[in-house]
Amino acid sequence: MHHRRSRTLCGPPDLVPVGRRRHDFARSKSPLLSTLVLTTSRSLSLFTLAHLSDIHLSPMPRARRRDLLGKRVLGYVNWHRGRKLVHRRDILDVLTRDLVERQPDHIAVTGDLVNLGLPEEFLLAAEWLHHLGPPDRVTAIPGNHDAYVRLHPERGTWHWRLFMEANEAGEALIRTPPTAFPFVRRFGDVALVALSSAIPTMPFIAAGRLGSAQRSFLKLALEELSRAGLFRVVLIHHPPLPGQASWRRSLRDAKATMSILKETGAELVLHGHNHEQTVFEFDTVTGPVVVVGVPSASEAVSGRIPAARYNEYRIARLGDGWRCEMVGRAVVNSTAHVWECERRVLRES
Repeated sequence: MHHRRSRTLCGPPDLVPVGRRRHDFARSKSPLLSTLVLTTSRSLSLFTLAHLSDIHLSPMPRARRRDLLGKRVLGYVNWHRGRKLVHRRDILDVLTRDLVERQPDHIAVTGDLVNLGLPEEFLLAAEWLHHLGPPDRVTAIPGNHDAYVRLHPERGTWHWRLFMEANEAGEALIRTPPTAFPFVRRFGDVALVALSSAIPTMPFIAAGRLGSAQRSFLKLALEELSRAGLFRVVLIHHPPLPGQASWRRSLRDAKATMSILKETGAELVLHGHNHEQTVFEFDTVTGPVVVVGVPSASEAVSGRIPAARYNEYRIARLGDGWRCEMVGRAVVNSTAHVWECERRVLRES
């Protein structure tokens, strides 16, 4: 397994300003791809997927005393002692405004939309998701903060159900299991496989788990999508590989999950949770898979540039293989503008 920590270029305004876009895709050395991009810039042959995570939507609604029991009271104190200064709505709004204006084909949100799992938070998060786009253009999955405490689904993520279900093309390939995850959404040559690693945990624990049933369906889905010749994007909140997070924050069945990825293959895995940009790559039976973690979309930490960021993935079929380019877009705290901080080709084969 190879770990490639992303090199970022974000910083003062004299670096890569908004609006200065380098057309690396059109300058590809492949004549086939160059012709394809120049003649069909937004056709089905080029699919743009935007990915953001760890929204931690603020301001947090006023909590009633009866809501602050068990784990929530610790989270409430932690929020008011510092986290509310880290996760800022103004930073999130600047970032999402830029994302929406760029009009990607689809948007993936990989969890932690809320903070304490208060019922009112889920309603606000549903409004925020609709601001990003309609459910057929936005896919969401839950994170550990979205399962902060045990809550009846109708008071929680049920409000996001339209963003967390298969589309018709995906359901035709892979029937969604009764547990609701994984579900598949297909868009032309690209298939999103959405997982849930969100489970309620004890205080000071932010771990996740897929479980044997979900892992079994994941294997079946990846095998079927491979036979269909699709570009497979796996969405998960927790980092899916062993050693990517400490024990109290890890995916408990990361080893088993990695084994499935090796046995079945995938083209791209997107996650959040660690609030940092990381890139891993390892070999599978169908070729290399790239695993990318993205920072929090609302984080504004002094001295950490970029903090808030999202990534765009430009996916195109290239002969018998694929080309996938990642473009990072991040907020520069001092100016509250969004800059292109990174551009790299993740695969071209």
